[in-house]
Amino acid sequence: MRKSAKMNRQRLVGMAVATAAAITMAALPGSAFAEDTTGTTPEAYEAYLVEQVELGDTDAQETLDQYSALSDGDKAQFVDLLNDPQRGQELGDFISDVSDIESIDEENYTTELRKEAAGGDVVLEATLGVEETETPPTTDEELSDPSARYYDRSAWYSVSDTIFGVKVTTVKIGVNYRTTSSRVVKVYGGWASHRNFVPFSEFSNSPVSTWISSDPANNATAQTIWQGKWAGFSWDARERIWADQSGFKGGYLK
Repeated sequence: MRKSAKMNRQRLVGMAVATAAAITMAALPGSAFAEDTTGTTPEAYEAYLVEQVELGDTDAQETLDQYSALSDGDKAQFVDLLNDPQRGQELGDFISDVSDIESIDEENYTTELRKEAAGGDVVLEATLGVEETETPPTTDEELSDPSARYYDRSAWYSVSDTIFGVKVTTVKIGVNYRTTSSRVVKVYGGWASHRNFVPFSEFSNSPVSTWISSDPANNATAQTIWQGKWAGFSWDARERIWADQSGFKGGYLK
């Protein structure tokens, strides 16, 4: 399913846009199975968010509050960005202008924290964080060196899509791992989560894979492949995070 950036842009030209959010988070579109599209209206979108809140989705309340604060004009433009098929080429250029992910030098990679499209009305923004706890040695190998100090750490990388300041979609990946003061010694596991408030799209992801990269990098790494569908269209994108004893090192969604 994964193609070159140039091919992605070409295929997006005639492709109806699911939403600015859904395609932005997709990063790499796949095949089209139908020509029909599902639209929404300002009133219908607000009713959809209210329903999500009533169903107990706590994240939906934040999106509802942000959307309700928009003017009527901004709400109309917001919905236009969800429904307008002419956004395909613009958003294709926005999300597909990336380097070959297979050749990325992770040790020198600069994590992109913000991208804008549609004159700044659509924003793709990344956040990241690390938590650490110093813990006592637990294995015979660890106990054999009484001077060593050990830490359990959790690092995460999240990418959110906002339209007119309304957070619509978020995908997040994390890795839990153990280090000394100088290197990664174990990966406990990885995890992924998402929020999606586009009523006519779906998100799913592959099992999270984890590993420790070879020296000299020695990073705790986690990766998942996100997949999405909307009105007969499908797409996928890889989200990866890597971290070491100093904390977060890098991440991407491509």
